Amino acid sequence: MKFSEWEKDIFREASNIAISHGITSLSQMLGEPIEMEVPKVHMIKRIEFLKLLAENGISQSFVVMFNITEGLTGLAILQFPKESAILLAATLMGIDPAQIDELDEMGKSAIMEIGNILISVYTDILSILIGESVSLTPPLQASYLYDIEKELSSGELREIEDVVMFINKFKKADGGIESYFYLVPTQDSLRKIITRLEKEIKEG
Repeated sequence: MKFSEWEKDIFREASNIAISHGITSLSQMLGEPIEMEVPKVHMIKRIEFLKLLAENGISQSFVVMFNITEGLTGLAILQFPKESAILLAATLMGIDPAQIDELDEMGKSAIMEIGNILISVYTDILSILIGESVSLTPPLQASYLYDIEKELSSGELREIEDVVMFINKFKKADGGIESYFYLVPTQDSLRKIITRLEKEIKEG
């Protein structure tokens, strides 16, 4: 299954609204003006999703998982690749990125503050899309691919074939930062999203 250009346009419109709410908070936290691009959205297969997670590095990057508890059901995952994670941690802790080889607990805690803002942006996007509130559980750290595969092996998540991937970039004075947000919806939730998109297209 792939999103049509019409459906991607609806995602982009919802993203523009949600991102405008998050930019101010990000700028204040980073202590400088930033520019945030509209997220790119793709529908990918489960196996491709796991491959991308591994390619971006899990143990060396920053990955957190959330269960979706309202509006939709499934799993949400936020990932900062290693270089972006280190740049973020260094900025927030006021040190030179060259001084960080690997993220420690202090660095991960600092990044989670940014992660909370981005998660708020993404849940706003989903809420706008389906016309309902979307809520997530507190984050659960994922250190290995096994942690994510374990979550995907339970209940309805075992049957999941399609994953919605958002790629988001925001720019600051000394470089760009990239994040990946993966929505792993149950089949019923995916149908709910697609039905809503189709309705928006017909009414548009």
